[in-house]
Amino acid sequence: MSQKAMPDEILPLLSQRVYLSGFRGDSPTEFLLLLRGYLRQARELQMLAGPKNVIRVADCNEAAPLLQVLGYRLRKGCAGKDTVLETANPERAFLTVDSGFPLTDLEEALGKGVPFTYAYVPSRVPVLFRELDWVKVSATQKLPFGTCLDILLNDPSIARLYHAMNNTEARTRRVLQASIGLRTLLPLAPVLDFYGSQISIRSGRVLVPGGTSAEAGWKSLVGASPQSPPAFVTHLLAKDDGWMAAYYDALSRVDVAQQQRLTQSPRLQRYYEALHTADAKRRAAYGVFRQASELLVLDARLRWDANGDPYIPGSLAVWKQLAQDRSSSKMFHDWKRRGYSPDTPDKLVEALTASTRHESQAGPLQFYLTLSELDRRRPADRQISAETVAHLAGEFSDLSSWYLIFSEFPDLTDEALVEFVDVVKGFERIHNQSLRANAIGAFQANVGLWQILARQHQIRDADLDSSWKSTIDPFARITSPVQLFDSTRQSFREILRASGGDPGGAPSQIVELLAGPIQDNPDALRIHDRLAGKIRAVLEDQQLASLDTLYALSDGLEAMTMTGGRQTDDLLSMANELRGFELPRPVFTNSEKISWAPAVYTSHHVELQVQTDLTKVIKSRATRAQLEAARGQLAPFLRDTLVGLNYAYYEPPGAQILHANPLFVRAHDFLSTSALGSEQIWQPPVVVGAGVAAGGGAYLMGSLIDLPYTLATAEQDFIVPENVQALIFREFVPVLMTNAMVPRWWNVNPNELHAVGLDQRFGEELLRASVKDVNTRSRVIALLSRHVSPQHLEEITDAISHDGGPAILLPELMPSEAFYVGEEYRRLYPEESAAVGPFGKELAELAIRAPTDLDRQTLSELFGVPHPTLSRSNAREILNVSPFPFSGGYTYRLFGESLESTNLYWARLADEMGYSPAMLHVLVPELTRLMAAKIFASNFDDVPALLRAMQEAGEDLRQGRVVSLRRAANPATQAQSSGDR
Repeated sequence: MSQKAMPDEILPLLSQRVYLSGFRGDSPTEFLLLLRGYLRQARELQMLAGPKNVIRVADCNEAAPLLQVLGYRLRKGCAGKDTVLETANPERAFLTVDSGFPLTDLEEALGKGVPFTYAYVPSRVPVLFRELDWVKVSATQKLPFGTCLDILLNDPSIARLYHAMNNTEARTRRVLQASIGLRTLLPLAPVLDFYGSQISIRSGRVLVPGGTSAEAGWKSLVGASPQSPPAFVTHLLAKDDGWMAAYYDALSRVDVAQQQRLTQSPRLQRYYEALHTADAKRRAAYGVFRQASELLVLDARLRWDANGDPYIPGSLAVWKQLAQDRSSSKMFHDWKRRGYSPDTPDKLVEALTASTRHESQAGPLQFYLTLSELDRRRPADRQISAETVAHLAGEFSDLSSWYLIFSEFPDLTDEALVEFVDVVKGFERIHNQSLRANAIGAFQANVGLWQILARQHQIRDADLDSSWKSTIDPFARITSPVQLFDSTRQSFREILRASGGDPGGAPSQIVELLAGPIQDNPDALRIHDRLAGKIRAVLEDQQLASLDTLYALSDGLEAMTMTGGRQTDDLLSMANELRGFELPRPVFTNSEKISWAPAVYTSHHVELQVQTDLTKVIKSRATRAQLEAARGQLAPFLRDTLVGLNYAYYEPPGAQILHANPLFVRAHDFLSTSALGSEQIWQPPVVVGAGVAAGGGAYLMGSLIDLPYTLATAEQDFIVPENVQALIFREFVPVLMTNAMVPRWWNVNPNELHAVGLDQRFGEELLRASVKDVNTRSRVIALLSRHVSPQHLEEITDAISHDGGPAILLPELMPSEAFYVGEEYRRLYPEESAAVGPFGKELAELAIRAPTDLDRQTLSELFGVPHPTLSRSNAREILNVSPFPFSGGYTYRLFGESLESTNLYWARLADEMGYSPAMLHVLVPELTRLMAAKIFASNFDDVPALLRAMQEAGEDLRQGRVVSLRRAANPATQAQSSGDR
């Protein structure tokens, strides 16, 4: 539990930890036994402290009662300066030391014969309702003390009910407690805990998704009227093992317009029937994580056509064919087995709704959402064709993550999409494993470089489609290593051409291009050079051959075929450069490695490079065939360098592995040979080998898609928490770091940076103005009701209804919420914004002076974050969604993706402190890493803890405590630092 948690968070967090970790069956775990021991000892010490809350021992003779509680005794009795304490009760002694009791001070005081005093003051925390209410519910009322705390530590069902009630808004939980009662709600606690936070009761009725027009539909579904809250809530929670509540919760979290469509009759009933009957045996409240997260994604992102029907990418006919055709993709196997026939758009959505019950990363649901998002970003006259849908379906199970590129760059045509799939399928025809791995690695690396340059707008939108085809075409038929080298080189040349580089110039110019567009501003140029230097540092520490060397070697070997094998000293020197790295000395013998390393781990790719010696060929009178074979030996080196450029570009802030393990890039396993039977070679990479010294250390296995996230996953283990006992949550921090690594800020101008900061300050200004202005207050509440949870809305409403409330509220407001209020208010009420306060006035003046710099879509693209799980795209965007609940499976990234505050907040800090937009390239990664180190969260979705960490990192920047950023912001200091180094 976080030591920074506020008093009103303590009992809810404790109750959550008790029901999650306190019991195994009916038996308490060691965790709970230890916790009870702490409480027991604390109470005994409190009794010794008495009403004055001070433990006082006048001398050695009075120490016995205290020592007994602490689990210690006097070794030789009262022996003056030789007085020594020793353990008498190991269990109590452990609690004493671990809880921080000043045992050394006590021992010194007893030895000197002076009084020992220690303030032992209890902390009081709020309890929901009355303490007696919880005691009455418990079946174990004969506990020694019988307080609410004792009840929570001894009854997991009550602990879960307590946590569930805390997650509902205050007015609603008071109604539930008064009209239903805690005892009746107790067996429903698991469902209420997972799916009850969106239940809201007002004026004697439940506010159901879809509003009053949907009440009849909900009454029919639930079996009770929303106008009778006690009956409706109990029926809702009890029906169908919690699936009705899960369905209700998902619909409650989407925007009002979406609710209106989804709750139309008979759509409301039919979609639920599809959800419930898909798997009748599984309970919605079973396990540690809530279910139906995929349903939430479907409901949030479902599109509609002009007729009000669900949108169908391609055509309904092609979806029906995919669902019924025996030869179609294996991802529709379950649809065939269940006899789903999407004859209408609504029946297709019914089948998709049923699919949400079966966890899958590449099923029909993900395929539908991917194509739907692609069409969302395309113009109406360029929607995806039925033929393309059928073609993409066949390879979606393998290439699902790569299809996200298509929605990020909607200018790619259907032909470009189909060609990508065909080229990938062509790699299956390469039977030589080494050649296949090198071909796949080089291909993915070049596609990754194209993606980076396109994302930075160095490839013009008009050239995206043609440059994409030019990048992938050379890999269409790879039959030999030398052909792979030439094809990779040709592809790379086209990337340089498309991004404004010199195709005939030095290939190392790619580093300058990756660092960003050419800059003419001195400050931006300095940042550009800094980023280029970071890329070169990774390439150097990974000991990768330079592209210039590889190209020169290839050209030299090719020239030797024309000159009868004559060579130059320069060629020999470059050939020796390839042997500039060595494998680390083996720690284990071969037999030990077989025993302890992964079963089929192989470093064959690296070993071949160590053995490569082109000097022998160059010195000898080699034949044309031998020289061509020598050129082919350059292909693995070229692959690694291109892969290394991708790694270097996405280097996480404060990276360690990329600089400490020189084989990290080379060891990338593109064929998944490190996992027996693995066929997911085109899926996102995973970190393997960590902690297995015999295997050669950690490395990545899989493709290069989603590389930023995987690198962040590997590097986050090296972030040292600033707080004792704090944890770095693997489920959230990589998303946080990815949001700092993927965006680039070269296209941000000072007005846009100022606008995004002003919108946040204007949002806060509106909340302060709401205290005095009822009209402003009603507008702000109406805006936030679409954006925040009922509980948070209630807190905001109460705060802005009285003086002093905003002062308490604003530090607890997420930057995305402030931005949304400010941006939406000025959009809806442009004429009145200037009158609210100075920030509204400044925004109005900026709108007159530079209206395009306040464009909603532009700000969203510049300061948004990727949403690969939610919107099936890595395009940056601000979706203005309420934080999604944490879930397991592939959707565990939803929570992190829905927190869109970090980049907005860092941009606001940069604006307030007068930094240039280019400095965001330094500020955002550094502050994000600092924030990660400051996180002291009590659970996966501890939003207050994340907000505290963000604000603390920002305060460190304001106070000048971030040394690396002070140097980066000061050119003179930076130059001096570089000279010193």
